[in-house]
Amino acid sequence: MDSRLRWAVRNNASWCDSVCRSHGIKTTFGPDLWVTAERSPNLYPDAVTLSERMAEPEVLTAIAPGPRASVKDSYATLDLGDHGFDQLFEARWITHDPSPAQPSEWTIVRSEDDLAEWTEAAELTGILIAELLQAPEVRFLAAHDQHGVSAGAVANLTGPVVGVSNVFARTISHGEAWAAIPAAVNAVFPDAVLVGYEHGTGLRAATAAGFRDLGPLRVWLAP
Repeated sequence: MDSRLRWAVRNNASWCDSVCRSHGIKTTFGPDLWVTAERSPNLYPDAVTLSERMAEPEVLTAIAPGPRASVKDSYATLDLGDHGFDQLFEARWITHDPSPAQPSEWTIVRSEDDLAEWTEAAELTGILIAELLQAPEVRFLAAHDQHGVSAGAVANLTGPVVGVSNVFARTISHGEAWAAIPAAVNAVFPDAVLVGYEHGTGLRAATAAGFRDLGPLRVWLAP
């Protein structure tokens, strides 16, 4: 198994951990599972599997039961359909080699007012909040045009990798946004390997920008 895949999984769990803790939600990192003590913020999971060894009962007994319970099945090895969950989507882990140093027009979001503009553009108001600006491993990245924020992404550092998530394009194409991300991330976290996951339009744009596939994951949601 590509070591980047394990780092991608760990990095993504770390990002979910940062988001939940910014909302005051208690979390636990085990050797095989990251889990929250209560329902996570919208769009974020209650559990992330950290190894392919996890079985359905172990995951389900670790999370709070009920509507909107969610599990990120990082290695696409679980079948939670028989336990009342729907498969929300399947995606692919992706990676990109460190980019040579080059100029980037993207900037770091530093103030609460700028983050409010960023989250409004990304349709993430109330989910990604100002407390995250204090996390040394997290950077909000933004591109701008005459209308304001035109695109953005989150970069979070874990060991030798930087996770790229929450990528959005407002007044430019997804392809333009993803093509700019390697340089934008390198300007903030030089020489780090990029990892993340995408599906649909985002996956196609990332692949066209030089990201390569590491394997599948699934997200499960209880109605």
